[in-house]
Amino acid sequence: LAARLGKNNACHNCELSPRNVTYTTFPFRATRPPMLATLSSIDYGVILFYLASMLGLGVYFAGTQKDTQEFFLASRSLGWFPLGMSLMATLISALTYTGLPGQAYEHGLKCLVIPLSFWLILPITVGVVLPIYRGLGLYSLYEYLELRFDSQTRLIGSFIFVVWRLLWLGGVIYAPCRALIISAGWEMPDWPLLVLLGVVTTLYTFLGGMKAVVWTDVVQGFAMLGGIVVVVVGVWMGLSGGPARVTEVAAEFHRLPIADFRFSWTDKWCLWAALPHWFLANLSFYVADQITSQRFLSAKDVNAARNSYLLNVLALSFLLPGLIYIGLCLLAYYHDHPQHLEPQWVASLDNRSNPQGISKQPARNAAGKPLLDDRNPDQIVNGKNIHELVKERRLLQPNTRDPFTSADELLDPHTGQVLVEKLLMRTPAHDGAPGEVLLRAGAPEKMLPLFIAKHLPWGMAGLILAALMAASMSSIDSGLNSICTLLIMDFHRRYGFGRKWLADRLKKRPEDLNEADELRLAQPMTLLVGLAATAFSLLVAQINDIFSIMVGVANTFGAPLLAVFLLGIFTRRCTAAAALAAMILGMIFTVGMTAINKLATSGALDPRIWLIGDVWTVTFGVVFTLVVGYGLSFFIGRRKTTLELRGLVYGVGHLGVLAVDEEMPLIGDPEAEPTDEIRWK
Repeated sequence: LAARLGKNNACHNCELSPRNVTYTTFPFRATRPPMLATLSSIDYGVILFYLASMLGLGVYFAGTQKDTQEFFLASRSLGWFPLGMSLMATLISALTYTGLPGQAYEHGLKCLVIPLSFWLILPITVGVVLPIYRGLGLYSLYEYLELRFDSQTRLIGSFIFVVWRLLWLGGVIYAPCRALIISAGWEMPDWPLLVLLGVVTTLYTFLGGMKAVVWTDVVQGFAMLGGIVVVVVGVWMGLSGGPARVTEVAAEFHRLPIADFRFSWTDKWCLWAALPHWFLANLSFYVADQITSQRFLSAKDVNAARNSYLLNVLALSFLLPGLIYIGLCLLAYYHDHPQHLEPQWVASLDNRSNPQGISKQPARNAAGKPLLDDRNPDQIVNGKNIHELVKERRLLQPNTRDPFTSADELLDPHTGQVLVEKLLMRTPAHDGAPGEVLLRAGAPEKMLPLFIAKHLPWGMAGLILAALMAASMSSIDSGLNSICTLLIMDFHRRYGFGRKWLADRLKKRPEDLNEADELRLAQPMTLLVGLAATAFSLLVAQINDIFSIMVGVANTFGAPLLAVFLLGIFTRRCTAAAALAAMILGMIFTVGMTAINKLATSGALDPRIWLIGDVWTVTFGVVFTLVVGYGLSFFIGRRKTTLELRGLVYGVGHLGVLAVDEEMPLIGDPEAEPTDEIRWK
């Protein structure tokens, strides 16, 4: 508990121990009775209608694809509005939609550093990155690495992205399915919903290509924005005092400070750790990530690409603070209505780690929070198993840590529901007001789906859960489309993988294949990648801390890729050999940092020496790769001439216009971008 609150907690200024934590009861505020205890048939109808609508959009755009340019890039014809909304929806997965309110519940307005970072990277994205990528007329983002360095760097970079995003897709598919099961109170395995979500998303991506991906993202983006409004209004209606009460509770528990200027290696929301992390992590989305960059490559021109970025940032500036505010709303709601908390969020439960006797302390993580696996029936606390837990002396009293001796005192005699108030612990009371409820690790991330199902009226719960599914589907379809783009452009077209098979199937010579023929390979490949991602999500379902795993994956793969792109765009000296070596060494470095953190968290290494927050992995990974890549450039590889770097490096020629393109006579509009035909010649 001392680790949970911090030794110098701003409210209490004391080191907390179980002895000075008191169990507090108080008259609960009046609340509007929930209209719904579980999901209704109307909610299920809304969810099914949403899934059918997404399939319908895929069918609507089916048959319009004549070649791979249409399938992957919508023939570079899309305007700024659908692309901007698609960018916003793609960046917000279900992990963010439920995870960010949970982070805000615990850390408050410090989370606003995330939307701030999108504005900080605007000059780089709009002024440098977009003119280069859009001017070159790329299909694959990693074509740039070949133009700037060599084909090996392109191949390795593309391979890293494919592996990274395939792993990531498994977690993105799993997250909304688990939230739906928690919300509905179903006692069922995860796999039927995982298969349903994966199959529906794969089908409309397969049918409609990039146009279906973008326009379904537009619908999904509005669903996410609308969902925030519904949840916030629902909380306000459930509070005595409405929005003023939210602000009051947030101020009472010190959630309103926007920045923490104290330096810490382990606090991921101190400004010195959070700002560089989110600046670099979000910059990587627009510089080194095919998922987001493919939207820019699908724009009709560079101005449409720039405007789509601006719309995306504006939309995120509403959506992300909205999710943060939901976290504060949930803090106020459950502070005033602790009886609505789930028992396993607050219960002290012996985890049977000692077969010879009963331990008085539950297992804890490095941060001091009790561990809990709510998918393990052995660790669920409810009216069905509470007698068994008490009989086995596994349910511990919150203050003394002695086992409860009677289950009857923990149950409401009229409803049979667990009396959560008897299980929870609070921080010491302050000015006569009850202290903050202490929760188990991971509980805040589960609050939003439970609140949706139990405290929103009929139909509204289904709408928000559909928005939660939209948050994942918008990321899944983008991931499938981008992975298949790279498999076709970077492996099939560039290196001939699968070319002989396709030529034999079409009864053509390999050199006679064109973009229309490649479509015959791209569409079934979308199905295969979708099935692979769905299968991986079944494996992910067996992992306890999925959010932490996904953050580790993103840190490991994203940081070195971003650094290599930055070396290419902003340095003239960096050589191909140095860039490739830096990418590989950067991967090893970030994997090592992640592994050491995991060992320190588990106790295998001394956390006082080895543990630093995960957010530092991106910062150190990018800096390490930049330093190694630039330093090695003095010793290995051939430095390219200024003519070879023209259009590829900031400050060398017109961004996005190669020297060969500048020497060509322009026909027609001198401001027009080079066509694919001219570029390939």
